[in-house]
Amino acid sequence: MCNYLKTTAERADVASPQDYYALIRDSGWIAGPAEIVERGRQAGRDLGSDPAATIDAWADRALADVAAVDDPLIAVIGGLGIRLHTYLPTRVFELAVHSLDIARATGIEVRPPPEVLDAATTLAARTAVTLGDGSTVLMALTGRSALPPSFSVV
Repeated sequence: MCNYLKTTAERADVASPQDYYALIRDSGWIAGPAEIVERGRQAGRDLGSDPAATIDAWADRALADVAAVDDPLIAVIGGLGIRLHTYLPTRVFELAVHSLDIARATGIEVRPPPEVLDAATTLAARTAVTLGDGSTVLMALTGRSALPPSFSVV
């Protein structure tokens, strides 16, 4: 995040958080399995010997960096231009999902705050609608059908 605040985009390519996910999914940017695994491993190495302290320091820096700017037009994945206020919900989504991934993998029970779950779940549903899968998600959320195997909005 903090590195993105050091970038400037020439134009806004992304109008909403759900459009961000649709664009990166449709653009073919998504890395292959080996690249994703390596990014995860690198993220683990970046945490160092005291992951909790590293995360606290990163969070403090990110909050200070965001507080120091207005609403810049930043360049993110693939050089896409996006306003900070549009990009931040995607970071909440990613933190919620990956926190739950880590909790599941480690056997630790985690309950993200209700406002985080609300924001992440709402963004997932909006992304499904943007991708043309809104009916599929609505039917699954209301118990009328199951999601197809390997279904994902990201």
